Amino acid sequence: MFIQTETTANPARMRFLPGQTLLSAGTAGFLDKQSSARSPLAKRLFDIEGITSVYLDPQAITLTKIDDVEWSMLKPVILGVIMEHFAAGEPVIHDDGQPLPKPGLDTEAGKVIQNLLQLKINPQVASHGGHISLVDVQDDTAYIRLEGACQGCGMADVTLKQGVVKEIMALVPTIGKVLDVTDHAGGANPYYQPGKGDATASSPFHQPSK
Repeated sequence: MFIQTETTANPARMRFLPGQTLLSAGTAGFLDKQSSARSPLAKRLFDIEGITSVYLDPQAITLTKIDDVEWSMLKPVILGVIMEHFAAGEPVIHDDGQPLPKPGLDTEAGKVIQNLLQLKINPQVASHGGHISLVDVQDDTAYIRLEGACQGCGMADVTLKQGVVKEIMALVPTIGKVLDVTDHAGGANPYYQPGKGDATASSPFHQPSK
């Protein structure tokens, strides 16, 4: 198992990418071992001295450490724990039907983005049966999900890149990435499948009528 690592804007945080799907959708954040009861992987990681938070998304494990311990000391232990977890065949999260914890929604950036979606962006897409939700915020990344008519729509990528992403990053300078965690393959009856050179692709919120 080859696990890649990535630094983040916060030197106390590092991303670990095991090269396989961790969550089928969404994100989960844990601030201590007690709150991580639903995640066998997070519980193992909290056993490492110096780890203060564990954040999971579909592709990566983001860990936060105390300032007194260097990553050079922690990384070998962390890599070993992650490999041991997957070798044991345990799940990343026990799915008991309850919502996963999303601490980023309560941050200042999370509240600003939710307000932007509610007051400006969603009124524009609602007239065409769509809706966009903020799933979570972690470091410089906002995770969003497209719902309703937006799910599976051929214009979703244009809507995100030319509309939603620009709006969010302009309003919240600390956000450097906006990731779509929508299961677009599950979308039913998309309004539009663009052809090559379609002129409507220049409109980020365009949804043709049925």
